[in-house]
Amino acid sequence: MNQSIGREYPPELRRFRDPKTGRHIEQLTSGKSNSYPLYYFIPSITADGRYLVFHGERTAWVQLYRLDLQTGQIVQLTDARTMDSGWAMWCQWRLRGVYVHLSALNRITEEVWYFQDQEVRATHLRTLTNRKVADLPSGRMPIGQNDFSPDGSGFVFIHADRERYLQVMRQREALANMGHDIWGDHQSMREQMGSVTLGYIDTATGQYREIITRDFHFHHVVFAAPKTMVVNHPKGCNGMWSVDLDGGNVRHLRPGNAPGAGGAEVCHQVITANGIFYEANHWDADKRRACVCVGRYDLAADSFREVRLGDLGFVHTGWDPAGRFLFIESAAREHRLLSVHFPHDSRRLRYTCIRTLAPSRSEQRFHAHPFLTPDRNWMVFTDLADNGFGQIFRLNVSDLANLPEYW
Repeated sequence: MNQSIGREYPPELRRFRDPKTGRHIEQLTSGKSNSYPLYYFIPSITADGRYLVFHGERTAWVQLYRLDLQTGQIVQLTDARTMDSGWAMWCQWRLRGVYVHLSALNRITEEVWYFQDQEVRATHLRTLTNRKVADLPSGRMPIGQNDFSPDGSGFVFIHADRERYLQVMRQREALANMGHDIWGDHQSMREQMGSVTLGYIDTATGQYREIITRDFHFHHVVFAAPKTMVVNHPKGCNGMWSVDLDGGNVRHLRPGNAPGAGGAEVCHQVITANGIFYEANHWDADKRRACVCVGRYDLAADSFREVRLGDLGFVHTGWDPAGRFLFIESAAREHRLLSVHFPHDSRRLRYTCIRTLAPSRSEQRFHAHPFLTPDRNWMVFTDLADNGFGQIFRLNVSDLANLPEYW
């Protein structure tokens, strides 16, 4: 175990210009396997902009790697051997290696934390020192995206009853294999998961404590303030709710029945220095997506402002940590990265196509999940490359990132 940590791979960088927009693009990974960053709600790049942490499937196991954004060199960070480690509810279950999409980068300590069977482990990005942090509580397994506190002192993560979770996943897999709709009864299936817990580990001591337990499946947690986290989804619906580190002050933020929400439910949100940006979906009588809104929520004031963008298909709101650049992944008739200009002025509202992507796939590993680099000059995203595998790209958006016309 851990014998492959530190293994080096040569640069795979390809540079070219987008034939439609002329934008400078760098394909950062090019191997005959899928590569994709950490989940885009949280950082994948070190604070100094030097290293990108990503998932790679090049050894036939999903491992984490460090990519030097200056030289292109790739270094392996993990050597996990967990079976059925895919993000089960929303992506392929039958993967192996690290628990996919559940790792998190601590920008203060420069360690990436990940799950391997019943352990929480960490690798330091520069020294490559690997260590066991803690054991998961008995009978539990990690199931959601996780985060570090802004000062790096705490790690929050989601875990569930292992046997109950696996039972539900086997049921879903059987239904899917028989051609049954596994999404029509999705909300009730979330409530079959038993107890789902948000836990906390002190990064200095490794001590664990429980923050809150609920009787339904939830799967994202991200810090919105030093002692407050935003979580997806509430019981019985899509949306976001918040909880403090002591387990108190639980609130459903901007529910679909809030004044001005028009019944639309939040799907994804990103935390920025300028508030929480999100997209919310309106559904028609046949439960088909009819319209997408984007909005900005003020956590302290419990207020929001949003605008309808129309039928843009499935949307991910891109992550600009500064909250000054509004861009989205839109998977409709075309799969595109779009910047949104003058969203609150219907006379001037327009979109700029930043990049046309390969046709959309449902698996999370192939979503674009766009985010900006720390210097805000580059947009990082995942796309299918010419060799048919998902790869990591970045394109220059320095001309767009600081325009004063987005929100």
